[in-house]
Amino acid sequence: MNQFIKEICQEKKVYLLTSDEGFAISYSEEFEYEDGSNLEVICFWSNTDLAEKAKNNQWKNNTIDAIELNTFLEEWLFGMIEEVSLVGINFDETSKGEEQSPLDVILAIVHQLKTSNQAIELNHFKDLNEIQKVTLELKESFNQ
Repeated sequence: MNQFIKEICQEKKVYLLTSDEGFAISYSEEFEYEDGSNLEVICFWSNTDLAEKAKNNQWKNNTIDAIELNTFLEEWLFGMIEEVSLVGINFDETSKGEEQSPLDVILAIVHQLKTSNQAIELNHFKDLNEIQKVTLELKESFNQ
């Protein structure tokens, strides 16, 4: 996940594959819903080259779209927490990649931005500290 986080923070963009049916998803091989079905994984890429390679499978008719980092952070990831979806990181042409909790991805992005002194314009939060605080509170509430 580290390279993914560094790249998206540097470029301030995240990429996904979209089609008329929606965006590229997979299903977790590790995590399940309470009913035993596999968790949905929404796939994202840190650059267009990796996204293009992933199109060589079931996503061959998809197009590559970019999401601004602030939108990914404030809207997509928090929405995925509500939807109980995982983040698929740089999935390859065999639909394999790293699966992460949106909470962990949020915290990693905030950490990277803070430690590298990178600014980001936020629309829904006051600052990165507020995002971190809210995320840690959510994470703690899920662990109870």
